[in-house]
Amino acid sequence: MKILRSLVFVMLLPSLLLPAGRYVSPINIPSVEVLNVDVEQCSRACLKKLLKEGKVFSFVAKLNAENANEELYVSLNEIMRSLQIQQAPLELQNAKKSAFNIALVFPRKTIGRYSSNTTNMVLSYLLNQNATFNFEVFDSNTESIDDIQRVIGKIHQGGYKHAIAIFTHVGANNLNKLNINIPVYIPSVHISQIQGEVSKNLIFGGIDYEAQIRALSSLNNNIKTTSFYDSSFIGSALHGYVAKYNQNISYEKVFNQKDSANFPKEMKNLKGAISNSKVFLNTPITSSAIILSQITYNDIKPSGIYSTQINYNPSLLSITQEKDRRNMYIANSISELDIKLIEQSKLIKADLEYDWINYATAFGVEYFYTSKIPSAKRYFKEKIVNNQVQYEVEILTPTSSRFESYYE
Repeated sequence: MKILRSLVFVMLLPSLLLPAGRYVSPINIPSVEVLNVDVEQCSRACLKKLLKEGKVFSFVAKLNAENANEELYVSLNEIMRSLQIQQAPLELQNAKKSAFNIALVFPRKTIGRYSSNTTNMVLSYLLNQNATFNFEVFDSNTESIDDIQRVIGKIHQGGYKHAIAIFTHVGANNLNKLNINIPVYIPSVHISQIQGEVSKNLIFGGIDYEAQIRALSSLNNNIKTTSFYDSSFIGSALHGYVAKYNQNISYEKVFNQKDSANFPKEMKNLKGAISNSKVFLNTPITSSAIILSQITYNDIKPSGIYSTQINYNPSLLSITQEKDRRNMYIANSISELDIKLIEQSKLIKADLEYDWINYATAFGVEYFYTSKIPSAKRYFKEKIVNNQVQYEVEILTPTSSRFESYYE
């Protein structure tokens, strides 16, 4: 799917003008563009004649890299400024400044649920920058090394200079084994998940879960710890970090959705193990809600409940009771952004406030975009050190309706 900025903007416009039927969108109206539909060539003398006759739109449309000179460029700039023409003919744009080119790669069979979100996020960021861009989505189908090599070959053939790849640790490690000639940013994986030497052209934007666990563990040292986690790769890694920074683990359990039916019976016998302990919930929101409700129902009083980015989501506030979340602390690495960028992203269902994949993806787009256009506005404050985005960790507490800083 190849997408040109001007076409996408026009297609999106009807749904953006009056979202929910009430508010006027803050996104700018479509820009004025001039297209040359005449196949006949126009010499410099021809262009000067068009200017003399006041046929400015014909002049703008027919000017190109072959017939332009400095004098005609000056005339072009004056006309575009006075008439608020945003884009000259495509061939002239390419002569003066090429469009920003970026590819998005994902294996639909593995992470299909992210495909629409990340596509919208890339579009939202570039539209907000009012960028001229070429954006193409590539489906690698799977994360096998053969499929990844095939799709990277297509990206090279397409002339793309930057790529964002939404892979799991499996795909990221396979990509690392290939000879990559363009920078590829992987927002979904942390560099610590890569085995062996890391390719110089790979950049990682994954959350540093170890830093989050370390920060949470420092809040209440030297007491017993309970660890709930799921059986996923990330869940197991998080439990490993809990064990690393909390030596006295009194109880640990792999908790998946299929375990929920028998869990209430099991919980009745855990009061002694969990009471006055640090409870780590390294489980998805639905599983966390089940565990929290059972802790409350069985009148178990832990010293605190701790979780990472996994549970930083407003859904936690709606599917749990406030008393379930008492003494709960959540580590978060999504920083505050410009409200206009956030709201405009919401218009095409791209969440920058709570979805860390979207947040990391938008950072990657900005990193590539500002490397080509240094004067562009920057929204993110994070830096890249040794091929990895560096995130700050803040500790939040969930209140009745929002997440507040623990340190306020």
